Amino acid sequence: MIANPQTEKIGRNGLVTWITRSQAYIWLRDNFGLELAPGITWLNVNTKFFCAFIGVAMLAGASMLQNYLLTAHLQIPRGEQGTISGDISMWVEIAAILLFVPFGVLADRVGRRPVYMVGILTIGLGYGLAPFATNWVELLGARLIFAVGLAATAGTIATLSNDYPAENSRGKLIGYTSMFNILGTIFVAVVIARIPVFLGERGFDPVQGGTAMYLFAAALCILAAVAARFGLAPGTPVKKRDRADTLTLFMSGLKHGRNPRIALAYAAAFAARSDLVIKGLFLMLWAIQDGIDRGMSPAAAMAQYGIILAIMQSVNMAMAPLFGWFIDRVNRVTATIVALTFASVGYLSMGIITSPLDFAMLPYFIIIALGSGFMLKASLTLIGQEAPVKARGSVIAASSMWGAVGILIFTAGGGRLFDAWAPWAPFVIAGAYQVVLLGCAIWIRIVAPGQSVIRRGGEAPQTSGGQTASPLATQPGKQSI
Repeated sequence: MIANPQTEKIGRNGLVTWITRSQAYIWLRDNFGLELAPGITWLNVNTKFFCAFIGVAMLAGASMLQNYLLTAHLQIPRGEQGTISGDISMWVEIAAILLFVPFGVLADRVGRRPVYMVGILTIGLGYGLAPFATNWVELLGARLIFAVGLAATAGTIATLSNDYPAENSRGKLIGYTSMFNILGTIFVAVVIARIPVFLGERGFDPVQGGTAMYLFAAALCILAAVAARFGLAPGTPVKKRDRADTLTLFMSGLKHGRNPRIALAYAAAFAARSDLVIKGLFLMLWAIQDGIDRGMSPAAAMAQYGIILAIMQSVNMAMAPLFGWFIDRVNRVTATIVALTFASVGYLSMGIITSPLDFAMLPYFIIIALGSGFMLKASLTLIGQEAPVKARGSVIAASSMWGAVGILIFTAGGGRLFDAWAPWAPFVIAGAYQVVLLGCAIWIRIVAPGQSVIRRGGEAPQTSGGQTASPLATQPGKQSI
């Protein structure tokens, strides 16, 4: 007996209708569904997710994988590795500081897509050259090429996260993007970082394994550039005739920094971006050195720490949508305060860690992962809310520049403290800064809380004074799921 196709179609449509009218679906849609800005398609959003996955994997991998080169390729003495790692990161961040704003201006003038493509291809070139360095100065040269791509890519990914959503979905889209960022970091830790172990078991020496690891990363950069060319939205959110001139864009980061909430976002970025590099650089280096004390090879120590990192990031990824939902439900300065509380506790707790390879320490690592992840989402959402559309790329680039300054200070000084004091020293210093910033955020929440976001159904949250805040207008015609 042949089924009637029309009957089957009606049955399927009836099931879809039943699901979409159910209370569970409506609750999920209203709390976790995304609304997109006009002109943005789901192809653009999904491509952005992929570009974030590869881009953040490469940015995180640069610090994580460098420790393998220092040990296995260049055979740098253990007592010098923290200082050299910090110095390399310092010069990388100096280069990035000089380039963030010019690339942000380019993103506002010529578009996000070409800037991302140039950035990710330049990162690929840096990865391709790094394993052939014969001393740390040559490795620094490859990392400086990488720095050019970092400045273009990091700012562009952050800007796209704020271009694509409607205002009341900004936190959620950044939360979902964070899931792909975390997947990228996990991918580095459990796939790319294990390439030397995989090849070593098949007879390849450590140098050949490291070279293959870096060339594989370079190939992924090329793949991301191709995806960006065909999937990201062209142009900018502002029509060409309405774009600000170059000089205005160069000064916009400084000008809008007088807004106390943008200033808070800059200060939070100072901590948030340095958090990611401190974890990637010093925790991995700590794990390698502790592994050597236990009689493990650098590759084996890196692989074992990769498991701990994967667990940390998996918990962070599971919480990302909840963080995004929370950011869109409260005043965004309040969200920043909560994020700073998590981050402060997490980083200060590193002072009692006995070993990054000890699974008994996992709860502390989970707290630090949640804190740094929440910080990044909160600061990026706050600056996206406050930055004017015409200068969004430039203002976010200025935020990234302050993040680079944070990395410069914490890694250069932290590397020396790592060698001279203790492996946990860079983390405790970062935690102390976050405690100070937490106090500043509480003060701003009291005196300059800013606007709150309209929720679905038109409900506006209350300000700290008990009155309804002026809602940020959401434009009609948004696409939604």
